[in-house]
Amino acid sequence: MDSEVVLRLESGDVLVTFVPTAPGAPSGAARPAPPAARSTTAAGALDAVAARLAADGVCVHPGLEALLGLPEAALLLRTLETYLELAGSARATAEALHLHRTSLYYRLQRVELLAGTDLKDGTERLALHLALRVARAAGRLPDQAAAPGA
Repeated sequence: MDSEVVLRLESGDVLVTFVPTAPGAPSGAARPAPPAARSTTAAGALDAVAARLAADGVCVHPGLEALLGLPEAALLLRTLETYLELAGSARATAEALHLHRTSLYYRLQRVELLAGTDLKDGTERLALHLALRVARAAGRLPDQAAAPGA
C-alpha cells in the first residue's frame, strides 16, 4: 500500500513529499534505514523544512509568536522545547531541566496560557515543535532556550 505525506504551505507550495517504501518491495528497491539512522534523517529533514519555512518568513504557530515577545520567554521556550524533544515525558523533562515535576507542570501551564494552546492536543504539539524549529532556524530563539543536544 503506497502512501504519500505532503507538507504544504497555505499558498499551496509543496515543502516536503515523502513516499515510504512498501513492505515486500522488490530487492532492488530502497530499504528503510535502521531506527537510529531514521531518527537522524528525520531530524535533518525536519531541520531542512524548518530552515525553508524560516527563510520564507512563515509563521507556523501564532501562539509561539506571542511567547517570543515576552520577557520570561527564554525559560518557557527552553521548557517547551525540551518537553517536546523528549516526547512529552514529564519525568524526563524534569530531570533534564533539573526541576521538580510540580515546577515543570507550572511552566507548561504558563506556556499553554500565554500561547493559547493545549499541549494535550497532538496537532498542537506538532505545530509548536515545528514552530520552535523554524524560530531556531531563523535565529529567533534566545540562547538560553537551547534544548538538550541542540
